Amino acid sequence: MPTQPGFRYRRSAVTEARHGQERVVAVRRRPRRKLIGVLVVIVLLVPAGLLAAKSLYGTMSGTVADPELVAEAPASPSPSLNPNDPFDGTPAARYLPAEQGITLPTPAKAGQWAAKDVGAVLTKTKAVLLSARTDPKVLGGDPTNYVDTLAPNVREPVKKEIVSGTDTLGYVTNLGAGYSLAAPIRAVGSLAVTTGSLDQLVVRSDVVWIYPLKGPLPEESTGAGVRLVVLHTVESYEWYPSKGFADEDQGARPGPGERAVFNADCPKYLKGALALPATPVQDPIKGNENVFVATTPLTSFPTGC
Repeated sequence: MPTQPGFRYRRSAVTEARHGQERVVAVRRRPRRKLIGVLVVIVLLVPAGLLAAKSLYGTMSGTVADPELVAEAPASPSPSLNPNDPFDGTPAARYLPAEQGITLPTPAKAGQWAAKDVGAVLTKTKAVLLSARTDPKVLGGDPTNYVDTLAPNVREPVKKEIVSGTDTLGYVTNLGAGYSLAAPIRAVGSLAVTTGSLDQLVVRSDVVWIYPLKGPLPEESTGAGVRLVVLHTVESYEWYPSKGFADEDQGARPGPGERAVFNADCPKYLKGALALPATPVQDPIKGNENVFVATTPLTSFPTGC
């Protein structure tokens, strides 16, 4: 059966972080085009330069206190934190487990896609995301469960990129050696649907994933959220209609995406894994609460690293 070429661009903004110190780096993959029986799918990664980052801190306003009175005033005691709850004292304390924290829009007809089909694609895309970011085997370094959710003709090239480290975190979440989950992952975010030029459905996700990690951490590190790594991903997946496209084109196809991270170890992040900062941090969340909010732009994550 004749088919239109399916293609994919993927951008990933890699944010390296140590205690809120990040640098955003953009990379772009060239378009991939598949003609049935003619071309082999090839995915390339090409650096595209550095993205500018902006500070989270806005303009401060209000009256200026008398420095002598401030010096005399007793300091407000910090609330004690529950040592068994890594989310305590952070915005994530009120967040739901990842599966419940990602909301879907009400399905509506889009192009040639009926509302019920749009709803089915939204549900499948959410499953793909959960597999990529929360599946225990994927977190441990085996991407098979995620790769199996993709369209057949993109599975092999995507798996090669993940395993090679070319853009591991652009597709899935891996935990660094010696790290495991201290509690279930929490998330907040949503999905949205549009149609592409070939009448494919394009599902865009915007999700903040909060990983409570158990593993190496300097003894001097203290404060709320000290064991939380925050990963904000903006990703898209494309779904092609069955009419005019081959069977191997059917399923989720990774599209454009970018990400940013907070309170993570820079060297390990660059190698495609999440881990806690190797240098001591104190009160990492204080003043950086906006990193937990899905509407916070990725370029507004704290700068540096």
